[in-house]
Amino acid sequence: MKLHFASMGLLAAALSLTSMPAAFAQHTPGTAQGPDKYQFVDNIELKPGQDAAFTKAESDEVQALRAAHAPGYYLGLWSITGSNHVLFFSGFDSFEQAQKNHETVWNNTDLAAKLNAGTAAEAPLMKDVHRSIYTYDKDLSLRPDLDISKMRFARILLFHVRRGHDQDFEHTIKLFAKAYETAIPDAHWAMFEKDYGEGSDNIYILVTPMESLSTVDEMHANGKKFETSIGPDQLQLLRNQIDKVVESSEADLFAFGEKISYVPDSWLTAYPDFWGKK
Repeated sequence: MKLHFASMGLLAAALSLTSMPAAFAQHTPGTAQGPDKYQFVDNIELKPGQDAAFTKAESDEVQALRAAHAPGYYLGLWSITGSNHVLFFSGFDSFEQAQKNHETVWNNTDLAAKLNAGTAAEAPLMKDVHRSIYTYDKDLSLRPDLDISKMRFARILLFHVRRGHDQDFEHTIKLFAKAYETAIPDAHWAMFEKDYGEGSDNIYILVTPMESLSTVDEMHANGKKFETSIGPDQLQLLRNQIDKVVESSEADLFAFGEKISYVPDSWLTAYPDFWGKK
């Protein structure tokens, strides 16, 4: 079992579509909303060949949480690229509420026993685990509202910002946002800054959920449209600025894991062929 509070991963081509709101206690299918203030992220690296066993153990935990009507939904994503790992996003708006949700779950002795059994089953399947908390940065985001229940994939970019250049990075992202707002009218994204966990002083992530992987093709097309719109001189200026403030970056693709995600019942009703699959 992940140690979630609630129950217990280029730039020009990437700033294209949408954000990742990760808690959905009030999220009704067919409506759009922005991210929660905080995101608890579990990054679990699995041993080779353990995907099926991990899915079974995690699915059992999800069913136990659902049967108990436990608070604190979370979304699981399987890596398509990069190392063999799973990400779990769990959003919350205050640490006080996160603590209350945690206590509600673990004060339920029957549920706690099932979750502990799930943890024991998952432990030998894992190679490594990293836990962190990110804060949503509204000023670095553009039109982030999204109906996350309709999404099936995500592109996640991780930025290692050079030490002492956080303000320069934020200024550069705002320049990109202003340019994209004009050049690509349907561009949306959200930026998150790591506040707790390894690298909490210089790491940001940008997440782009997608209904289909065909969206990646659209992102590439939008990147070219963006370059044409702002012109070569402005483009080079922005690229130079990024090189000055970003030490390294990585982009990876993920698939939403319907069996390893604890989502509202309304999602299962709205999209039974995906979220309701057994």
